[in-house]
Amino acid sequence: MDASSQVFVNEGTFGILDDGNIPIESVDWSQGLIAPMAGGALILTGINTGNVHVNVRIQHDHDHDQSQSPDDERWEETARARIRAPHGRLHVESLLHGPHEDLPLLSRSGPGWYQVEVRARGRRLNPDGSIPDSSEYYLIAVRADTPAPPAAMEPRERLPVDSKEELRRERLRRGGA
Repeated sequence: MDASSQVFVNEGTFGILDDGNIPIESVDWSQGLIAPMAGGALILTGINTGNVHVNVRIQHDHDHDQSQSPDDERWEETARARIRAPHGRLHVESLLHGPHEDLPLLSRSGPGWYQVEVRARGRRLNPDGSIPDSSEYYLIAVRADTPAPPAAMEPRERLPVDSKEELRRERLRRGGA
């Protein structure tokens, strides 16, 4: 399923937000194009303020891998991230105006993890500019992801207890020497 629209950008970002939440304290800025958070992600644009063109592609498990599509040469940048949707309501959102009504719910499988690929072109044309209708284009491809398996719970080896050392620690905890 594909859908396209213009999205308003403010302060050089728009979001893939879960229920409108922006857990900014958890943002990972290391990728430059997509910045995952504890829930959702921010997309970093070239312009500071204005509209960008966004195409959303919802992928299903049975879809073929979109990583090598025929229009690859049109995109200047690509980033992938695994993002979490704790509420299961991921939407493309303007940070100023909220969810974009013309673009679908991204988290079709409900709460959980999603693989997101963002492709961009035109981010370098007007860096930090204010342009009502920019030449920036984004493709956001989303696919439900399986949860990571829990870490194996292996029994820890017990160390032998040194009773003299334990008595010394107990005295120190009580303030004694």
